[in-house]
Amino acid sequence: MHKRWLLLSIVSLGLGGLLALVAAVARTPAVYKLVPPGYFYHSIIGHVDLAIIGFFLTFSLLLWQLTFKEELKSPFYFSLGGIFFIAFVSLLGVGRGVSNNYLPTIDHPLFWLGALLFFAGFWLGGFVLLARAEKGIFSENPREHLASVSILLSIFMFFAFLASIPKAGSREELYLFYERLYWAPGHIHQFINGVMLLYAWYYLFEIKGIKLELGRLKYVSFLFLSFCFMYVFIPIIFADPVSESARRLTDLGYAVGLGLPIFFHIYFLLKNYKKGKDLYSTAFFISLILYMLGVFIAYAGVLPSFVSYFINPSSEYIGMKSNLSIPAHYHGVITSQTLAFMTIAYHLFKELGYTQRLSKISLPQVYLYGTGMVLFVLGLFFAGLRNAPRKTYGTSFTDDPVVLMSLGLMGIGTLLAVAGGVIFVLYSLKVLFGRSSPR
Repeated sequence: MHKRWLLLSIVSLGLGGLLALVAAVARTPAVYKLVPPGYFYHSIIGHVDLAIIGFFLTFSLLLWQLTFKEELKSPFYFSLGGIFFIAFVSLLGVGRGVSNNYLPTIDHPLFWLGALLFFAGFWLGGFVLLARAEKGIFSENPREHLASVSILLSIFMFFAFLASIPKAGSREELYLFYERLYWAPGHIHQFINGVMLLYAWYYLFEIKGIKLELGRLKYVSFLFLSFCFMYVFIPIIFADPVSESARRLTDLGYAVGLGLPIFFHIYFLLKNYKKGKDLYSTAFFISLILYMLGVFIAYAGVLPSFVSYFINPSSEYIGMKSNLSIPAHYHGVITSQTLAFMTIAYHLFKELGYTQRLSKISLPQVYLYGTGMVLFVLGLFFAGLRNAPRKTYGTSFTDDPVVLMSLGLMGIGTLLAVAGGVIFVLYSLKVLFGRSSPR
């Protein structure tokens, strides 16, 4: 069963990476006309839903099973069906693309079916492991504790989704409909990602032989749990889940409920970090750079609005400006987790008996993907500083040389990161379908 989950997560990442290349080409000067304008939005949506949501959550389900030594059979088939339909609709370019946040959606019945199946599998896995998580939440072992926290958050996410359904409103305004539907559960999903990023970092330390106990640090998880518990009630408390007041609360949750606990863990990890040029030390270091880069961009974007609000509560709350700084932020944070998960996958190939020795390509692959994503994030961020719009096809919106150079930097980063992703996916498929049999 573990091989199936590992394979599903890697296929989802590969399909999402392919669509990421299409989306990046459509925003790169000189070559953007290679991609039809309509297909640009399908490629962005498919990339996010497959390479980020599909890969992260299926790989998290695999890690939960390994942590608690359980097998999730029924959730696998739900997840498989979900990824199939989401990929099918995204690649074909059918339906109407809606660039809402958290789960960007293609308004088509087969996409709805795919999303429903996928999340049914994820939430079913959470409920199956809930009893184990209730005990593991008090564990000193970082992996068991953090897996337990993320499972509890998955249950909160399920109830937040149910609470959001009555507040989604009319489908006449599709963007607002899906924005309201996914706003509260989508925020909890980001907390799950953050907790599983910590899980991955501790796992990398454990692979290197550095076994840590959390001690009192496990109590900072109260912030993860308390803010996400509050998010469940956002659609109930607020008449509009995406109103200005609701956005203030969710942004505060990111800054305090998610950011602060992760910083405490980073301090603890760095205190125990042992430098090395090996695969796992390198992956942790580059992953941390990407995460801190993404977090810096977020705090730099949100902090002025918070300061303005506390000085004058009647002033309008803006949050991060809707330009390319936003995807710069979340690509930094998200790809830090992608890189960490890739590296854990290398370890699992050996741990599960698919290979006795890793290829020498693993370390260059980590450097290639990581360097590419750093350039990608910086390119988006520099373009965002000049107010370049997000989710926009081509480059006709500007003739600013700084923006064009920044988008060119993003294009170079894309090529490097995609090359790194392709190497990882092809190597993974070779290992999983090779002659070696798992123990």
